[in-house]
Amino acid sequence: MAGRIGRDDASDAQWDRAVAISQVLGPLVGTKTRRADIDRAAAELGISTSSAYAHLKSLKADLRPTALLGGRPGRPQGSASLDLRIEEIVAEVLKRSYCSDQKPSETAVLRDIRGKCMAEGLLPPGRKLVHSRIVALDLYQRLRSREGENVAERAAPRPGGMVATRPNQIWLIDHTLADVILLDRRYRQPLGRPTLTLIIDAYTRMCVGCYASLGAPSIVQTAMALLRAFMPKEALLEAAGVAWDWPSHGFPEIVHSDNGSDFRSLAIRRGLNTYDVESHYRPVRKPRFGALIERFIGTIMGELHLVPGTTFSNVQQRGEYDSDRKAVMTLDAFEHWVLLQIARYHRSPHAGLDGFTPLSRWTEATEAGFRPRAVQPGLAEDLLLAFLPSAARKVSRTGIQFKKLRYWAVWFGPLIRKGQGSIQLRYDPRDMSWIWVLAPTGWERVHLYHRQAPFTLREHELAIAEMRTRANASWTEEDLHALRRESTEVIQAESRATRRSRRQNEHAERSIEGSQGVFALPAPENAPSSEFAITTLAPKAVVEEW
Repeated sequence: MAGRIGRDDASDAQWDRAVAISQVLGPLVGTKTRRADIDRAAAELGISTSSAYAHLKSLKADLRPTALLGGRPGRPQGSASLDLRIEEIVAEVLKRSYCSDQKPSETAVLRDIRGKCMAEGLLPPGRKLVHSRIVALDLYQRLRSREGENVAERAAPRPGGMVATRPNQIWLIDHTLADVILLDRRYRQPLGRPTLTLIIDAYTRMCVGCYASLGAPSIVQTAMALLRAFMPKEALLEAAGVAWDWPSHGFPEIVHSDNGSDFRSLAIRRGLNTYDVESHYRPVRKPRFGALIERFIGTIMGELHLVPGTTFSNVQQRGEYDSDRKAVMTLDAFEHWVLLQIARYHRSPHAGLDGFTPLSRWTEATEAGFRPRAVQPGLAEDLLLAFLPSAARKVSRTGIQFKKLRYWAVWFGPLIRKGQGSIQLRYDPRDMSWIWVLAPTGWERVHLYHRQAPFTLREHELAIAEMRTRANASWTEEDLHALRRESTEVIQAESRATRRSRRQNEHAERSIEGSQGVFALPAPENAPSSEFAITTLAPKAVVEEW
C-alpha cells in the first residue's frame, strides 16, 4: 500500500496487525470458505475462530486493512445483556428522574432502579452498569434537562461566530454588578456594589468605553458609556489623573447587546440611529452570542477579586471573608482602578488575536489606512442629548407641565399666542431642575419656573410618593420642593447608620455632578443645599431606578 489511511489514532503495532490479518484472511474473501479454513487461519493469526469470522466479515465489506481498524472489539459502550424488563425500568427512571431539573445524583437514581427491580422480583443491576447507561445518554439532552439550555450549549455544535474585519465594525456592550464593596466619600462607610458598563470592539478587542455608577442599569448609564466610547479619551484620562494611549474613538457600524430594557429603549435606539449606528440584539437566552464581552467582564472581575473588599463570584468563594470591613475604595477610586485595568488589558497578548495585543491590533489597522468615523469637536453635549429620554408636551399659558413640575422660558410667549400644539422635550434623570425643549431655532434649556438647586428624578418621585402616603390631595409643586429640602436633615441623621441612605445620597450627588460635568450649568442664586434627602417609600410604592 502506498500510504496509511484509516483511524488516525492507530499505532504502528495496530496497523501491522491489521495488515497481517488482511494478508491471511484476504484470500478467503469471495471464496466458499469451510470451517476448517477459518480454524486454520485463526490458528495462524493466534486469534479465536469467532474473531476470525468477524474480521472476515469486515474484509468482505472493505478489503483494505483499514476495515480492521474501525473500532474496539467487544460490546459497545453503554450496552449489556440485561433482562428486557430491567432495561425498561432503567430507561424509565433515567428519563423520568435523572433527566430532570431536580438533578438527582447517580446514587439516588441507582437506589430508585434497584427498588423497582426488587419490587418485581428481578435481579437489580449494579452501579457500574447504571453509570454506563447514563454516560451513553445524549450529552446535549442530558445537560439541557438537568442544567438548562445555556449549559447544554457547550455540547451543541455551533460553527461560525461573530466575525469583524475592521475596527469599529461591531461593538458589544453589557452591564455587570461589580464584585466589590465601595465606600461613600463622606463617612467612608460601606455602600454596596457598583454597576459597571463596558463596551468592547469585536475586531481589536479594545475596550472602547466604560462607565460606573451606584444606580441600576439605565438609559443614562448606557448613554454615558456610549458617549465615552464615541469621544476621544484624552479628557477622560486627564480627569482621572492617568496618562496612557487610548486611541479608540468614533462611531461603530453596529452596537450589539442583550435584550435589556435600556438597550431596547426608544432613547438609545433613536440616539444610535441619529448617528447611523445599527442596533443588534442577542437571541433571547443565548449568552454565547455575547461571548466576547462576557469574557472581558470575566477578566476584569478576576482582577477585582484581588482587591480588598471584593465579594468574589459567590458565597462559597467568599467563605468567611468580611467584604464590608475590608472595603477601601470609593466610586472615584474604583473608576480609576478600572481605567488602569483597561490600560493593562490593551497591552497584554490576547489569545483571540493570535498573541497580538488589542492596542497593536488597532495600531496595525490605522497604519493600514483605517480611519474612524470621528465625532466633531465640541459635540459632547449634542451626543448625550441624542440619547436622553424624550416626551411631548403642550405649551400652556403657565408653561410646560412635566412630571408634576412647571418649566418656563420667555420664548414660550409667541408659541402660546400662535396656539402651538405639542412640543418635543428631553430630560436628564440626573438633574430635573431643567429640561431641553425643541425651539424654532433648535434645542434650548428651560428651567423650572421657580429656580431650584439640581435634584434627580428619583428624588422627585420619592417626594411625590411621600406626599401620597400622607394622603394629601391638595399639594403643590412648592410643597414637593419643601419636602425634599426638609428631608435633608433626615438623610444627614441616617447616613452614618444606614447603608441604603448613604447609597441613595451618594448616587444622587454623583448623578448631579455627572450631569453638570457634561452640561456645565451654574447653580441658581440663593439656591438651597444640593444634598437632597431620600425619603422612605411605602412598601407597595414602585419608583423607577436611575
